[in-house]
Amino acid sequence: DLAAARRPRVGYAARVLVVIGLAGVSAVFVAEMLAGRLGSLGATATEQFLDTLFSGPIAGPMLPVALAFFVGAAVFAAPLIADAGPLRWPAVVLLVGTLLILAEIISSQVLLSQIGNFLVWGGSAALAWLLVRGEVGAPAAAGAGEALPAG
Repeated sequence: DLAAARRPRVGYAARVLVVIGLAGVSAVFVAEMLAGRLGSLGATATEQFLDTLFSGPIAGPMLPVALAFFVGAAVFAAPLIADAGPLRWPAVVLLVGTLLILAEIISSQVLLSQIGNFLVWGGSAALAWLLVRGEVGAPAAAGAGEALPAG
């Protein structure tokens, strides 16, 4: 709702892309864990699994869905970054973290994912902190442990 409050169509598109993309990113994470497990059984099993995973019938539909998550995160962050309000820097941190996770998936450099995960956590925590404190349009009465009103 943060992005939708500034640009309704952009916010809606970000929501749809992130929800769709979560399925693809989840599939990538599960595949990485399965490849690691198969690696402990031997190189042949891992090689066969990776050949199947990156074959056209599987990778073709999965990659655009996974990419939707990263595009959705960028679409979500864009109106918050463009606004000069207090959400700008938490959104920048969130976006940089998300891009580092994408860079890790592309390059297999685990350090990028670790830094990206930390930045996503930090950006998300900062956004939540600002919302709970009521500094960005959230009700001031919403304190720790209280839910923000829906809608």
